[in-house]
Amino acid sequence: MRFIGSKTLLLSEIDEVITENIKDAKSFCDLFSGTATVARHFKEKYEIISNDLLHFSYVLQQASIKNEGYPKFEKLTSHLNSDPFDYFDSIDLNDIKVTSAMFIHNNYTPNAHCERMYLSNDNGKFIDFIRQKIEEWYSDKFIDENEYYYLLAGLIEAVPFVSNIAGTYGAYLKHWDKRSQNRLKLIKLRPATNNKDNQCFNLDANQLITKVSGDILYIDPPYNNRQYAPNYHLLETISRYDNPEIYGKTGMRPYKDIKSDYCLKGKVLSSFEHLISNAKFEHIIVSYSTEGILELSEIEKILKSHAENDSYKLKKIPYRRYKHQAGDIKHDLHELIFYIRKSFL
Repeated sequence: MRFIGSKTLLLSEIDEVITENIKDAKSFCDLFSGTATVARHFKEKYEIISNDLLHFSYVLQQASIKNEGYPKFEKLTSHLNSDPFDYFDSIDLNDIKVTSAMFIHNNYTPNAHCERMYLSNDNGKFIDFIRQKIEEWYSDKFIDENEYYYLLAGLIEAVPFVSNIAGTYGAYLKHWDKRSQNRLKLIKLRPATNNKDNQCFNLDANQLITKVSGDILYIDPPYNNRQYAPNYHLLETISRYDNPEIYGKTGMRPYKDIKSDYCLKGKVLSSFEHLISNAKFEHIIVSYSTEGILELSEIEKILKSHAENDSYKLKKIPYRRYKHQAGDIKHDLHELIFYIRKSFL
């Protein structure tokens, strides 16, 4: 999934920091999990704690971190006489009737009452059909909690592949992108198995930090003033399926209650200080950018004030190594990876 700030291309660098500085760790906490890329990567090595304020991220975590392998869907397969993924693939979209309960179709595809072009009509009603079926099966106990989140994650992962957007859901394209005309197909995630008590949370990071502890804490907060909630509002609505009171040209859902203080200049410094101060982890790794709201010197000062002597380290990675497309790139832009061993004195 395309996601702002995804650390897929930084995984080897994070691995290197751990190899150079940390021995015999058993647990890893991914506090701002996003698409759970980092947590998934380290699941085979550690017991995982993952978290994010966005619900669709929590679903992805439940499916790939909490889940141990591909679910069997025994009761559902017996009920359908089919695997659920095969069942959805077999549905004739012409047989799906549009109803007033189809929130995605009615509000995010062009129709008599809506001009938004986030999805084709067929994919819009298919998303509603799948989402309602998943809820129905869970309510009727044909699937358990792990199977519920696995199917829902498969839907959330699939939606970006047929969305008529340039990158995020902050706006839709005014013409139909070729891929938006493809039929939606659920994605089968491949959860790693570690036979450990992995935990997933859907909380504000600064609230959760007071409730968890472990060996390695990985912190990858938002670094600029772009809130994640409005950029991924459609995925959040599909995940929650709560028929929100949407507004504006893009059909935005309210997000006042899930605004991140890490995107607010007046709050980010105190929030970061609170996070580090309250962290009950022996090792702390922080990802950030020289484009961020926080200055490098501010991060350094806070980390050093909570670090054991001489444990502070900083790795600078030229940003151009992680650009997907060519363009004008300032050569002083860097991805930053900080490390400390925390002092508890």
